[in-house]
Amino acid sequence: MMGLLRRIRAVLKVGRAAEFARRLALMNFFEGVTIGSGLAIGLYLSGNFSYHASLLTVLSVAVGSAISGFMGAWMAERIEQEHRLRRIEEAILSDLRGTLYQRAAQRAPILVGTFNGLSAAAGVGVVAAPFLASLLLGSDPLTGAVASVAVSIASLTGVGLVLERTMRLDPVFAVKRIVAAGLATMLLVLTIDLLIGAL
Repeated sequence: MMGLLRRIRAVLKVGRAAEFARRLALMNFFEGVTIGSGLAIGLYLSGNFSYHASLLTVLSVAVGSAISGFMGAWMAERIEQEHRLRRIEEAILSDLRGTLYQRAAQRAPILVGTFNGLSAAAGVGVVAAPFLASLLLGSDPLTGAVASVAVSIASLTGVGLVLERTMRLDPVFAVKRIVAAGLATMLLVLTIDLLIGAL
């Protein structure tokens, strides 16, 4: 296991993709959290409190978020790695095929995409879990929905603090902006659900 982690770090280091992977994984987790909070609110307002139906919905959204996160990060990093490899080849006037740099350029996009896909799915799952647990245990779905919102706000606060450290932002500014974006998303979902329910 430690050997695998060392190889992953080496690929990201040689490919100079570690910082990009961290930032993008963080933003994909943020997206997953906002999607998960909207999903929990929407499931509660739908009035259908079937555990299996809700679980299937959450899994479908999590898988979709993971695929979207993977593909977006993979394509962006693949283009970046190919461009970087060409720049190095032009600078040293040599073909890098078969070298460590070429192998890292091939593997880094897959690793970056995987990290980001898993981050997005984790964000959805973490926030939706309290609501699903309330359905599984037969407790009040409202309690589960409120717990999901609370987990969402706590997760968004954490994202804001990590962003502040990573990008050297003002901590209050970072947390306020991230939490405000999440709350705005929840409010939008709530408004849409209420409007649809009124039709």
